[in-house]
Amino acid sequence: MKRLALTAFALAAIPAPNSAIAEPSSVPAPPAHFQAQFDTLGPVVQALPGPKGRTVHFADTGEAGWRPVLFLGGTGTSARAFLMTGYLETLRRQLHLRFISVERNGFGDTAYDPAWGYDDYVGEVRAVLDHLGVARFAMVAISGGGPYAGHIAAAMPDRLISLHFAAALANVRSAGLDTCQAPLADAAKGLAGTVQNPQKWWSYPPSSPTHRIPGFSDRAFDEGARAFFIRGQMGDATPEAAEMHRYCDPALPDLKAVKAPVYTYYGESDPLVVPANGAFWRRAVGGPATTRAYPGEGHDVQYRHWDQVLIDMAGFGSRELVCEGASARLLPAAAARRAVAAGATPGLCLWGKAK
Repeated sequence: MKRLALTAFALAAIPAPNSAIAEPSSVPAPPAHFQAQFDTLGPVVQALPGPKGRTVHFADTGEAGWRPVLFLGGTGTSARAFLMTGYLETLRRQLHLRFISVERNGFGDTAYDPAWGYDDYVGEVRAVLDHLGVARFAMVAISGGGPYAGHIAAAMPDRLISLHFAAALANVRSAGLDTCQAPLADAAKGLAGTVQNPQKWWSYPPSSPTHRIPGFSDRAFDEGARAFFIRGQMGDATPEAAEMHRYCDPALPDLKAVKAPVYTYYGESDPLVVPANGAFWRRAVGGPATTRAYPGEGHDVQYRHWDQVLIDMAGFGSRELVCEGASARLLPAAAARRAVAAGATPGLCLWGKAK
């Protein structure tokens, strides 16, 4: 009886649906004009018939008249990897930079071809750029995108506006890769545990500034899932092992014909892609080179300093972005470095606010 009485009391405390007080509207009045087009969820991955009968997949933000930037993501990334830099989408749009990405062998929507190599990628990139009517472009390579950028630059030096290596691998001598001696099947077996777990593949240590970017980790995990699972390839590590083996080729083409400005961005404490890679690129190219070195930083400088990379790609490379007090300012390089020495923070003031 006591339990029945308590149940009856609880039921009596819940108002009947018809007796509930109507909530006010979410806004004072409905919109005067309703949405006329869908908002973008990010650039779609497009397919293009490519050289040797292959299907090439690419993504393009597509803004007509803006500066084209060929984006080369790190090892094991898809055509949509540049969405991981979307936390500075406002700055990208302010600077009128259009991103184009061409997917590599075996990742994302692109089928794996065991005979595919650097020259094939150069041909596919050329096909996409010509299809889009892009005559000249800037190019940025992140991490394992570096060797591909080297081959593209050597093949199309006259089409380059500028070249940017962000924690980007140069060659095996600078990489210290331990997969070069292993047969492909053994290398794939060794990589399977991380390839099949995007959260492990894209993990950064707790100290990484990427954790200050709202939603970055989730977006990175999504990218890993797309790269390794989107076609039903179920985390097959063979394309990743093949990419690692491709890095073992110590030879890169002659880059002395590259006269466009070159920028390198490296963390001085990066254990994965050491600053010697940046020195390699600066020696290899024939044009002016700018060094951006970050003491104490690791293999995430491309995200922590993506604001400066955007500034450089837009053509303001003689200046550096710093936060003094609560204001971000673009200063001449020498003045910016004095400001940092006096306590200013490199980049946008957001780095002091994001949690």
